[in-house]
Amino acid sequence: MASREDRHGARIEDRTVSGASTERGAGPIGSSLYQPSVLLRHAMKGSVRSLGPALTAPAAGFDPAPRAPGAPGLSSLLGATLAVGAAAGFLELAAMAIPIHVLHRVGLSTLRISRHVAWMIPVAEVLVTVLVVLMLVAPVLAWSAWRAGRRAPARPVSWAWGWAGAVLGTMLWLGPLLAVRGLHAAAALTIAVCAGIRSRRLLVRPTPGWQRGSCWAGAIVLGGLPVYAFWQWDRVVRAEERAWSGPASSAPNLLWIVMDTVRADHMSLHGYGRPTTPQLEAWARQGICFDQARSAAPWTLPSHVTMFTGLWPFEHGARVDRPYVGASPTLAEHLAAHGYATAGFAGNTGMCNAIYGVGRGFDYYVELVLNHEVSVRTTMLNSALGTWALYLGRRLGLPVPAPFVIPHRRLAPELIAHSRDWLERVCRRNQAGPPASRRPFFLFVNFMDAHSPYLPLPGATQPFWTGPYPERRQAIPEVGWRAVQARDAAPADRRAERQRELDQVTRRLSDLYDDCLRGLDTQLGNFLGGLRGQGLLEETWVVITSDHGEHFGEHDQFGHGTSLYNALTHVPLIVIPPLRGAGSATDPFAALRGRRIGVPVSHRELAVTLTDLLVPGADNPFPGRSLARHWGPGGPAAPDPILSQMEEQHLEGEEVQSDRVLKRDSVIDEDHLLIVSSRNAPELYDLLEDRQNLRNLSGQPAQVARVERLMRALDRLRQPPAGLGADAIADDRTPPIDSRQDLHAVAGSPQKPILR
Repeated sequence: MASREDRHGARIEDRTVSGASTERGAGPIGSSLYQPSVLLRHAMKGSVRSLGPALTAPAAGFDPAPRAPGAPGLSSLLGATLAVGAAAGFLELAAMAIPIHVLHRVGLSTLRISRHVAWMIPVAEVLVTVLVVLMLVAPVLAWSAWRAGRRAPARPVSWAWGWAGAVLGTMLWLGPLLAVRGLHAAAALTIAVCAGIRSRRLLVRPTPGWQRGSCWAGAIVLGGLPVYAFWQWDRVVRAEERAWSGPASSAPNLLWIVMDTVRADHMSLHGYGRPTTPQLEAWARQGICFDQARSAAPWTLPSHVTMFTGLWPFEHGARVDRPYVGASPTLAEHLAAHGYATAGFAGNTGMCNAIYGVGRGFDYYVELVLNHEVSVRTTMLNSALGTWALYLGRRLGLPVPAPFVIPHRRLAPELIAHSRDWLERVCRRNQAGPPASRRPFFLFVNFMDAHSPYLPLPGATQPFWTGPYPERRQAIPEVGWRAVQARDAAPADRRAERQRELDQVTRRLSDLYDDCLRGLDTQLGNFLGGLRGQGLLEETWVVITSDHGEHFGEHDQFGHGTSLYNALTHVPLIVIPPLRGAGSATDPFAALRGRRIGVPVSHRELAVTLTDLLVPGADNPFPGRSLARHWGPGGPAAPDPILSQMEEQHLEGEEVQSDRVLKRDSVIDEDHLLIVSSRNAPELYDLLEDRQNLRNLSGQPAQVARVERLMRALDRLRQPPAGLGADAIADDRTPPIDSRQDLHAVAGSPQKPILR
């Protein structure tokens, strides 16, 4: 017996064929049945059969979409999954790269970004997306296909199409949203699910055309993604080899050693009472020792950038949350353009990280070894989605890899081994080619052994600290800060006892630091001695310095990054000419052996000095004046004013609140140090008579004229040089300190800075 819908369809067909339309405006379908909303609803549901044969007849002028097929096949589903995973991967890559390369913002999580991140994120997204689809969608589609095969109602098949589209839509947006800094994972998941549901019909369409297109898209991803990954991998691993394709040079080599956190007045080289640096004392006799060298900043990042660019900290703008992205070249970039093979090995894995711009210009730069590792683990952990997937797997008890433990530092034996391996590669390439293809090297090594925690290498000598080595938490500056706070908070009758405890902590930390410095001195002596034995120092300039010092109770401070006193800005500086002919009558640098220069000099002048020494006659893009003026026949020249700057930055999460950045500037001139702060009144110290900076002279009437002169010198130093306009300086930095009147005091007590 015909159904009611069939009878209605027959009547519609009869009236259409006969043309007997009795209602005004009636077309092929009578007005009694012509309801556009009903037709639209039926069309969206794909139920064109219920409207009868008249709607599907050619005379009706309506060509309906093909009827939805059964559950999507495995090939079309896999193709759509691969396409969505690849698209999500490149979206996540953009979400990661835009803050770094466009907005120039750096967070703690970006320090472990692999050199291979350009291909690791898309690959990780594809792997996770395929896994999720196989777990959540494939069983549903298999069940739907089984139901369709038994001629069950079509609703489960339609629902399966919607479910597949929702899952793929969620995966399209989840990874990029997880990569957005500051967005909680739960919020990212919620947004991704909502966006996935809304976009499900755009990603999965129950049409033969979609199935063919998804198969083609999957084939393109399956064939193209490995090619793209190999191209990116090859671009990274062959960067050093490509550098050798440039023009060669006969210039001398450069070995630049930075001893992180080494203060000059704790070195026997500079008159310290303990024999902490006997090896460096011997090596200093082979070159020039600057007794009053000054760093441009009291912590690692701005100090290194100043050394490499010749720019003052306010000019290059590098700080905890911002890399150096200026147009001025680094020394490595300049030497690489003149035929040098360049490499850098940093023990400070945080502030010497390549993401900050410290590694600019180096063909091969290693701080975190894991940033060069290629494995499934690193591939997953470089993706926000991959990291989240591994986290969920661990919560479920699955045997998945744990996150990387980022080492705070790498010690001298590892750095020396890597440096020797690289130098051997350079020597082999130079020996394998013709003499005209010889390439000089620039090797930079940052040693972290004297940095906290003050724990010497296992098996090292223990000449100064007589007790057993403490645990790590008892060998860091925070112990000193806590002792200061305990003394200040103690009642009057306990103050003396708390002071004795503070003195004990200070002595322990200082003794451990001296042991670490002695161990580093031994490592450096062995390293340099081995290079000399191989003949590598015959044509090599050697620079040995430090980026900043360390507080051990002076002004009730510990660690670094908190002041501009001598304890943090007075650093060693040794410049050793090539040892070719050293000690003989034919030594071309005999006049420079054993020289000591007592006038104050700045790290800022190293880049311009080394450029003049290594590539004389070439354009020198670095500001300042060469230090060679101090070792000429006329003796040391009059010193230039020296600027040092600091920003006391409080890192909260991964962002720095610019309105809470406290600035300090200092200038050294006329054998005096002037410190100007946004918190305190100006401070004036005599560098010759008060090396500990204990007697502030700024309030004395006899020093008013000197303070005014030094303030004018400070104002001149803080003026951007020609060619470096205000646009090159970061736009959200705090306003410059008014050197003639103090700014309002910043509320709240100063906090300990992050470990740098």
